[in-house]
Amino acid sequence: MNPAADRAAPRRLVPLLALFTALVVFTTDVYMPVLPRLQDDFATSAAGAAATLSAVLVGIAGGQLVVGPVSDAVGRRLPLLAGGAAYAVLHVLSALAPSIGTLLALRFATGLAAAACLVVTRAIVADTYPGAAAGRAFATLGAVASLAPVIAPLLGGALARVTGWRGMFLVLAGAAVVLTAVAARALPETLPPDRRIAARAGAIARELGAVIAVRPFLAYLAATGAIGVVLFGYIGASSFVLQDGFGLTPQQYSYVFALNAIGIVTASMTTRQLVARLGSTRILAAGHAGSAAGAAVLALGVGLHSLAVVMAGLFLAIACIGFIIPSVTTLAMGAARTRAGAASGLLGIVQFTAGALASPLAGAGGSPWALVAVVGAGALAGPLAVAFVARRPGAARFAGAAPEPE
Repeated sequence: MNPAADRAAPRRLVPLLALFTALVVFTTDVYMPVLPRLQDDFATSAAGAAATLSAVLVGIAGGQLVVGPVSDAVGRRLPLLAGGAAYAVLHVLSALAPSIGTLLALRFATGLAAAACLVVTRAIVADTYPGAAAGRAFATLGAVASLAPVIAPLLGGALARVTGWRGMFLVLAGAAVVLTAVAARALPETLPPDRRIAARAGAIARELGAVIAVRPFLAYLAATGAIGVVLFGYIGASSFVLQDGFGLTPQQYSYVFALNAIGIVTASMTTRQLVARLGSTRILAAGHAGSAAGAAVLALGVGLHSLAVVMAGLFLAIACIGFIIPSVTTLAMGAARTRAGAASGLLGIVQFTAGALASPLAGAGGSPWALVAVVGAGALAGPLAVAFVARRPGAARFAGAAPEPE
């Protein structure tokens, strides 16, 4: 932790960092309800309209790997404020885009700007919060990240009554301007000059290599990818399984999706309350056990063709993400605290990449067993990675250490 950081920061920074996290989610989810209008305006295909979402996600994934270590070189304030400002400008330009090709390029650039908002917030938490306080902060960010995808389409639906997708981009630009202005006044620099690396490409590359060489971090990185497989596999295939396989209507599916999101939020807030007493390691183990149990129940439900059992298995497997992500992030960032930017970037790109691979695999062939296989593989891979590193010499001080009290 930076001892020079404002001691009041743990209380006043979390809401600000949470809003930046929500802004990243809103980047794609707000205008999902009006994608058909975008398709009509540009006379493109449905795939072309949906590619505007993919372009943002690709930008976010790749941008984190770059912006994270850059923030280790120049500090946290500049990348975050620059990312927020660029986000606003790019949304204005997106609202004025004359063609689908131009819009795709702008949406990719928007993803790069959004990556700064996401990766730097994690690094700030690692800089500022010790032990259990970091666990609580990451749990809050996780709860916001889980709730935002439920709120964003509802907000988008409300905005669709008064404006189109261009207007929605302007609303997002306005939100980014306000948030960046607040951050410019309220956000302290949490990385002092004596802890920064040289602002050179070679130093940044060495920084990434040094982080990967930390075995405990590598285990938690693998666990992050594993839970990304569970989450994005569920997002990519659950609608087909529940609607085509079990007859739910789109409206009924939206209720199930919202219920599972509430499960993640509830687990995240429970993690926030329990981390000081139990520690992130124990909560992570409980989350892994619950996720694996959920995958087993899901398999049983598919085998029995029982909607109730399938829904119970999905709820357990997905809700436990609220235990796993805050805990594994706290442990990973703690294992690489002196290189928080690079660590944050690696965590982000691994989760997004694993999710991008898992989503089509979970929907392969339209079989519910594909979803079972992907969720089960992700649920088992995480604890196996952590257990493997826990047996390595010198790993116990990272994997089993009790959290530092606030």
